[in-house]
Amino acid sequence: MPTCAYCKQEGTMTREHVIPSFLYKLQKSSGKQFVGWNEVVQKMVGGEAKVKDVCSNCNNGVLSELDAYGKQVLDEAGILVHNYLGRSLVLKYDYARLLRWSLKVSFNSSRTDGAHRHLFEDFVPFILGVAESPPRKRVALLAYLASPIALDKTQEVNSAFVEAALGAKTLNPLIVRICYGYVRGDDSLVLRINILGPLVLFMPIFNPEVLLGHAAASIRRLQKLHPGAVDLYGKKRLVQLRAGASTWIDMWSDQARRVRGLQGNA
Repeated sequence: MPTCAYCKQEGTMTREHVIPSFLYKLQKSSGKQFVGWNEVVQKMVGGEAKVKDVCSNCNNGVLSELDAYGKQVLDEAGILVHNYLGRSLVLKYDYARLLRWSLKVSFNSSRTDGAHRHLFEDFVPFILGVAESPPRKRVALLAYLASPIALDKTQEVNSAFVEAALGAKTLNPLIVRICYGYVRGDDSLVLRINILGPLVLFMPIFNPEVLLGHAAASIRRLQKLHPGAVDLYGKKRLVQLRAGASTWIDMWSDQARRVRGLQGNA
């Protein structure tokens, strides 16, 4: 009998969206099919990617509740639009719930491409809400606001994205990408990345033996790589993000660095 990836119970499995369904629905309302990047086929796809190893209790229960919370956070931040024109936003959040949702989305993606599934196993009880938050030396959560691009200064976007600008002079579209990057010279972590339109959530997942001080140094190194990235850890419930120097196109460089690094060409 198949086993649920979350609760480990055997039984009939259901289909769970990799990218939460509310993001698919918003994309479809634009009439365009460029919902996000597929790591397996290495291109933008418009289909609804799903995993088939989640029981109905988890799918319709705690995982659905986490998606509802993720939608609430993004909606309150004003991100759920086809083209985000602002250069700042206020992010209201509960750290544990936002981390649970971010881990859940990344864990779903990891099971489609075979990368890093094992890294999430220790966090599954936390995702399900039956364990305390993992320490900062195991996983951190940072938020970054990508800058828009000026449509009259680039040839790097296709016509579908230009149409999504809705007549505006700048473009910051609701492209969703669940992926991982590479931090050169730091083998203490795996950098998982959830790109949700202009909002980028970095999740450095550290090796179990990493000390707290070393993890903190790695987080600072990541912030130097992406000036403006805010560490969400702690008792804060609200942060203001200001658009960094990197555009939404530049954010693809994390994967490029990772690929070059693995090939020894970084």
